[in-house]
Amino acid sequence: MPDVLTALLRHVRIEASHFGRVELGAPWGARVGRRELVLLHHLLEGEMWLELDGREIHVGRGDLLLLPHGVPHCLRHRPGAPVDDEGRWLAPPAPGAQTVRRRLGGDGARTVVLCAAMSLVGAGRSLLLRALPSVVLLHGGSGEPVPGLGRLLDGIRDEVHVRRPGAPVMAARFAELLLLQAIRAELERPAPAGSFRAALADERVARALDALYLAPERTWTVASLARQAGMSRSGFAHAFREQVGESPLRHLMRWRMALAKEKLREHPERALAEVASSVGYRDQAAFSVAFRREVGISPGAYRDDPTQVGPVPG
Repeated sequence: MPDVLTALLRHVRIEASHFGRVELGAPWGARVGRRELVLLHHLLEGEMWLELDGREIHVGRGDLLLLPHGVPHCLRHRPGAPVDDEGRWLAPPAPGAQTVRRRLGGDGARTVVLCAAMSLVGAGRSLLLRALPSVVLLHGGSGEPVPGLGRLLDGIRDEVHVRRPGAPVMAARFAELLLLQAIRAELERPAPAGSFRAALADERVARALDALYLAPERTWTVASLARQAGMSRSGFAHAFREQVGESPLRHLMRWRMALAKEKLREHPERALAEVASSVGYRDQAAFSVAFRREVGISPGAYRDDPTQVGPVPG
């Protein structure tokens, strides 16, 4: 079975991460707004309730809660409890700090949560997140929801508390492994029909995805991708659109532009012709036209200031 996850993870990394240990006494509740972060909550003591997309989900001791998309949600000590804005509950650490410890709420039953907030970057970020639902709950029970969870959490706690040289980097690596384990556990579950997850689980479509992710510079056609999948051209094109949500060549274009943005942002010293060639364009002019059409600005302008985003033609 092709390992498409590995191909995507080569182009994803954690750029920043913050950690916190929050002790909450009932009554308590927090409303969390949309944020461009991946949130991890590990319940060390007590229980809490997550309200998300009209659902109420119970989170028990030992459970690991992953919120990949930063969608608005509420956390409470019991269903229906009043909530305050996130404020003190999920506010970031002070400048220069990487971790926080807070005690909030009342004098009732205690809930203790180890939290991590991570910023993901890289060309594979959007596709990786697309394969995940709005919430992933891994039940701890009497054991570990994912293999090695205890050691990873111990590593994070040690690094952020002891503050040895290199602690921020080490803690981020532990968090990265924790996130990867949670993602792997979720992707091993049955995939909804017609979803991008289903494409990753379909061995034939996954072979084509793996090939174009690993070698975007090749002159791919629908026919050549169909041969990678071991399917007829028409059958492959239909299956790909049904599961990925767009045509194979459109998906290839989007992947090439995501890689180009990554290269321009992280290696501004590279010539545009070199970047163009690395993502499958032998002609720098054709690359520039495609980049502007997809991103809204020229590759040179993006390289000079990756934060600016131009209007993308509809």
